[in-house]
Parts: sequence; structure tokens; C-alpha cells
Amino acid sequence: MHFEFDEATGIIKDKLTGERCIIITQARMAEIFSRLSEIFQSGAKVIIFEASKAAGERFVKETSEMTKGSKELILNMTVQRFTDAGLGKIEFVDFNLEEAAVKFRIWNNFFAEIRKEESTYCNCVEGFVSGRYEQIIGKAPKIQKTKCVVTGDLTANGTCR
Repeated sequence: MHFEFDEATGIIKDKLTGERCIIITQARMAEIFSRLSEIFQSGAKVIIFEASKAAGERFVKETSEMTKGSKELILNMTVQRFTDAGLGKIEFVDFNLEEAAVKFRIWNNFFAEIRKEESTYCNCVEGFVSGRYEQIIGKAPKIQKTKCVVTGDLTANGTCR
């Protein structure tokens, strides 16, 4: 993500979309998620997933003019924005456009590091990926985590794969 900061107004804008942005720490996100969980119990994960999914759908719509329907370009743009936003590093393991199949790893996942008891908030990433995938491919993705730091996989390095 490339930003523009206007010192006179104190406003940060995303150069790609022109939208106003804020910088928020992981600790503040943890507080927000914790409060959502206190209020909505198990429903908090659904709310977070659905909000993230809507964000993924919106991103595809916002960037569709730039990508001109190229699924590979949309995918690469998503990866770059995820990394630029400081959310982690995505590594593609397998990418098959004909079968609409993508396997990837996320290293140093921002949301995997936010924990509540024995779970993380990786559903933010799952929702965002789902929203983007459905907008691009036209069907819901099958998301499968194969390694995760919460399950004790120390090789996951803060990731869900």
C-alpha cells in the first residue's frame, strides 16, 4: 500500500483508492477483537469473518479497472497490498488458473499473532481471501489450514497455511 500523508490536515490517504486510512497497532486490534468477543461471544468470529469478506469483495471492485479482469494480476496486487500493509508475507505454493486453485502460506501473519485463549483471529484473512476469491472466480473457496502456531506447529512461524 502506498500512502500520502498531508501534514496540514493530518490525513493519510491510500494512493491506490484515494481512501482515508489510519495506522493501528496490533495491540489495539487485539483490544477491539477481545471486546467484540466479550460482547458477541462465538458470534464475534462470524462478524469478523463477514466484515473481512466484504473488504475482500470491495477491494476487487476498487481495483477491477486497473487489473482489467486478469486474475493473475488481481492476485499479485492482493499479495503486494497484504505485504505492504504489514500483515505478513505471502508465499505461493501452487497456483492453477484453469482449476481456480491457489495454495499459499502466510509468514508472520499479523492476525495469527493476536490470540484469545487457544485461538487466533486468522478468520480475518480467511474472510478477505473468501471475498476476493468469490468476486474473481464466482464461487466460495475451500479454505484449509494445514499448519498453525496455535496447534503447536512451531515451524508455522506465526502463520496459517
